[in-house]
Amino acid sequence: MLPEVFSELPKPLREALAELAEPLALRAGKTIYEEGDAADALFFLEEGWVRLYRLEPDGREVTTLVLDPGDFFGEEALVEGRPRATGAEALAASRVLRFECAAFLRLWEEQEALVPWVLARLVERLHAAQRRYRERRYYEVLPRLARLLVEQMRPGREGLEVTLSHQQMGHLVGASRDTVTRALGELAMRDLLEINYRRIVILDVEAVRALALDRGRPS
Repeated sequence: MLPEVFSELPKPLREALAELAEPLALRAGKTIYEEGDAADALFFLEEGWVRLYRLEPDGREVTTLVLDPGDFFGEEALVEGRPRATGAEALAASRVLRFECAAFLRLWEEQEALVPWVLARLVERLHAAQRRYRERRYYEVLPRLARLLVEQMRPGREGLEVTLSHQQMGHLVGASRDTVTRALGELAMRDLLEINYRRIVILDVEAVRALALDRGRPS
């Protein structure tokens, strides 16, 4: 069964795509492909988060984009012979659909409705990346982190909790793990939250919401 977003396509095309789709359940930290690998498949993110990253000459991994459910990625597969421009890793437990390159390209050539639909998904991702770039450039870390906490807090044993790791939060707000840890420490000193093992407990929801609305000053 394909996700709801595929319902925009004609039924015969949906059925053909459903036959091609290989569902994959990925644990957090699972590498999907590495930079420079042969682009042998296109992927659709159904659930969870996937980060795209590049390797610096010194071996450091730099996150270039965090994908949301509904995003296609691995689009190098649409250009024959193109290697992977980035690596891809599941940032949380995720579900993806894998479409083998040769079979997908046959549909790409035979089903004219597929081309504009996929391109529209990729354009949406590009616009999202541009918005995130502007936020990463102009917003300070604390408001970005507060927005993430507001988005991710869920009822838990001790109140509203966020169960992302500091590293995961760093990828999602475009900051290093150490920066996120320092920012969380500052919020804890303000009694806005409590840092426990593998979870953050939100103590003052309204104050965190207020901080999330503060865009800060351009850097």
